[in-house]
Amino acid sequence: MGLTPGHVIGKELKDFLPVNIAEEKAEYFRRAWDGEEDITYTGRLNGVHYVSSLSPIRKDGEIVGVIGSCIDITEQKRIEDALRLKNLKFQLISDNMLDLVVMLDKNGTVLYASPSHEKVLGLSVKDYEGTSNFELVHIDDIPAIQKEYTNMIKFKISCQIEFRHKHSQGGWVDIEANISPVYDEYDEIEYFIAVGRDISERKRTEELIRKSEKLSIIGQLASSIAHEIRNPLTSIKGFVQLLKKEVNNSLYINTTLNEIHNIEEIIREFLEFAKPHTTRIEKMDVTLLLHKLLKLLRSQTIMNKVEIIHKFESDLPNVFCDANHMKQVFTHILQNAVEAMPNGGIIEVHALRCGSDSIKISFMDKGNGISKERINKIGEPFYSTKEKGTGLGLMISHKIVQEHGGTIEIKSEVNKGTTVDVILPIEYSFIAKN
Repeated sequence: MGLTPGHVIGKELKDFLPVNIAEEKAEYFRRAWDGEEDITYTGRLNGVHYVSSLSPIRKDGEIVGVIGSCIDITEQKRIEDALRLKNLKFQLISDNMLDLVVMLDKNGTVLYASPSHEKVLGLSVKDYEGTSNFELVHIDDIPAIQKEYTNMIKFKISCQIEFRHKHSQGGWVDIEANISPVYDEYDEIEYFIAVGRDISERKRTEELIRKSEKLSIIGQLASSIAHEIRNPLTSIKGFVQLLKKEVNNSLYINTTLNEIHNIEEIIREFLEFAKPHTTRIEKMDVTLLLHKLLKLLRSQTIMNKVEIIHKFESDLPNVFCDANHMKQVFTHILQNAVEAMPNGGIIEVHALRCGSDSIKISFMDKGNGISKERINKIGEPFYSTKEKGTGLGLMISHKIVQEHGGTIEIKSEVNKGTTVDVILPIEYSFIAKN
């Protein structure tokens, strides 16, 4: 401590120690003089950490002195502080990271789960530890995980795997995990460490990219097919029109011309999908457009015993969009809703604010609904819930809304109905076409 015997012998504590420390140590000595055995305390002086013990010295049953001994624990204290700091850093990382860290035994029982499980999966760590890791995994993904487990035990290798994990609030979270075996001193697998992360957003992005690429390919194909059909169709239409002038009974000719007209309309839609015509973007009152559209569809809904109830929020802001294209989207959604109720029913159309920068138009029917397995494919080309449908209508609707910077969201339950939400931004955000 930097003190020589001359600094200490014959002196009181206050003569060579700071006053506050001297008073603290004097209390320990008083307790020893009172006969208390094995008094131990720690202290620090001049950068030296020590542990001190005091014991009373007895002679003929009376206490005649107190003996004290000190051990330098500076290095031990340094190691403890370093370990405490290391544990604190580990705890900070463990508490704030979003990666999922799990320790598993050979049977897949959870020995340790990081606090991030509560953030990512909504699971309490206490409830998670001690359970089987397979209990909350999607049943279709369990065989693949079990196979990887077997391979790791057999060949002593690491693995990377993707699976779906149940969230405490319902639904599934896509997880990508790296699992590595940890060995004991006999080179046998003692347990496994799995580090996983939520890749749900990445999977959604990949799915959007995949659909976009498919849309691009279908657009090119549609353009090619349309042009190939249009050329011979023009010649056929011309000859039929000439034939009409020479034939007295033109019933068959008129029917043929009508069918040719229908084919031309289909070709026009193909070309519009592949390479849309010049778009006219202007400020539009969505509620006014919906009123006009519902009026046009009134005869069709009456014929199908369908009643449309609308509820539009007052003072909705106008949005920038192409009125004709948006009318095409709304018409297609309403026609689908009508066809979903072959025995008639009620369709509700709502328009309301969605946050501070968007409006939402909702179309709700009480039709047959769509299963969860099929709803994920809705909007893909050539996938339709109708027996003779092509899936192009909703695909084009998705494309139009996306070009306006908006989204289409579909929620459905079998035998309960379907809700289609069209969300459009208020500000101008039309995506330029190439």
